[in-house]
Amino acid sequence: MDNFFVKMFQRREVGGRVTNGVPSTTDPNAPENQPPQTGGNWEANVIKPVGRSSLLVPAWCRGVSLIMQTMGQMVVQWQKMNGEGGNFVEDRYGIAGKINYLLQVRPNPLMTASEMQEQIEFRKIYWGNAYVYIERNELGDPAALWLCTGGGYDPMADTYSLTYNGQYGPRVLMEVPASDVLHFKNVFLTDDMYMGVPMIWVAMNTLSIAATGSEQALQDMAKGGKMKLIIGEEKPSGAPGTVSSFGLLNKTQIDNYAKEIQEKLYGNDVVGIRGLDKVQVVSQTSQQLQLLESRGFEVGEIARILGIPRIMMMEEQGSNYKMPEHATQEFLLRTIQPRIRKHEDELNSKLLRPEDFGKRRIHVCELPLRRLDAKGQAEIDKLHLECGWSPNEIRAAYDLPSIPDGDAHYVSTNLAEVGSDKLRSNGGGRPAETQEPAAGEQ
Repeated sequence: MDNFFVKMFQRREVGGRVTNGVPSTTDPNAPENQPPQTGGNWEANVIKPVGRSSLLVPAWCRGVSLIMQTMGQMVVQWQKMNGEGGNFVEDRYGIAGKINYLLQVRPNPLMTASEMQEQIEFRKIYWGNAYVYIERNELGDPAALWLCTGGGYDPMADTYSLTYNGQYGPRVLMEVPASDVLHFKNVFLTDDMYMGVPMIWVAMNTLSIAATGSEQALQDMAKGGKMKLIIGEEKPSGAPGTVSSFGLLNKTQIDNYAKEIQEKLYGNDVVGIRGLDKVQVVSQTSQQLQLLESRGFEVGEIARILGIPRIMMMEEQGSNYKMPEHATQEFLLRTIQPRIRKHEDELNSKLLRPEDFGKRRIHVCELPLRRLDAKGQAEIDKLHLECGWSPNEIRAAYDLPSIPDGDAHYVSTNLAEVGSDKLRSNGGGRPAETQEPAAGEQ
């Protein structure tokens, strides 16, 4: 499964259809068909983590799971306009109530709504695209939402080909209208604008450095930090096989001799070669290479790629935020909010009709993110109360029962026009007809 996600994005043209499908096993460029690397090739020591193996890099695992779990907390609501010129409120009746159940509780019998939200983000990062098939009933209303395991798009016919695991096993759908498919794309798109580009491709070099450094550190620690040496005896004069007699060897013998040196050099801790009269260090210990300290590079680069402040990656060193709340606000504003907007746009374009614009909408509510931030939520509630919310409206957000006379609306009166009656009634001004000269005035 390690190469599965990379295979999924290898882009192919099949009958005009742009796909994210698994390539044929006969593809000469496929990883499993590449020739094995020998010990003398330095590329054999480079680790390219693909698919789920990239999650073995701690910083990448933390960043990906943070984005997935943050988006998984969002509550997606089907809302309607509350009266002419009113506000959007959640609609819980009729077909709207059924759609809200699919969006908020269980989109299909196999997963919950939060799990689907998380897996959509996972597929955007690893595949570049996430497909959700809208199964409709005989009336054309959504009956289930199925997260797909693969898909392709035909721009000429504006249709999709999808595969997903249904309640009774795998299913394959062909020529599905685009109106029945929710297609969530990564922020980077291909040149034709039809498909998203996996975020892991952008991070591949950084992940390779991190994984290769971790593997080298593990090897050095397992060996106790031993160094590799070349040990040679004093060069005998005119001995066969030495440098002085290379001219007597044919090309095949020289190539075999060079290959033997390379394999011994990269594959053994101590290498003995005839024709040398010194000991030479050819490697350094993990302390000299400072491989463990290089993990700071790993965290910073991955945090930059995923758009997550370092302090939220459990890395306080080098953080410029005085308070963790500032980092959280930066993360929500710059990374999560754009994802929410793109998510809303796709849902609105596929679940609503053009005539619903201005009357209904699909809204991704971010209030659950502040559920455990009691102080921050209290400050927001105070501002809401001063801006016209009633106490019962605020209590309803916490699932608290209404209180008597709690439907009154208030507006803060801290500001008033200079010289207004409000200031005079509070003793802050004097009516002109009774105004006495102030001290120092003539």
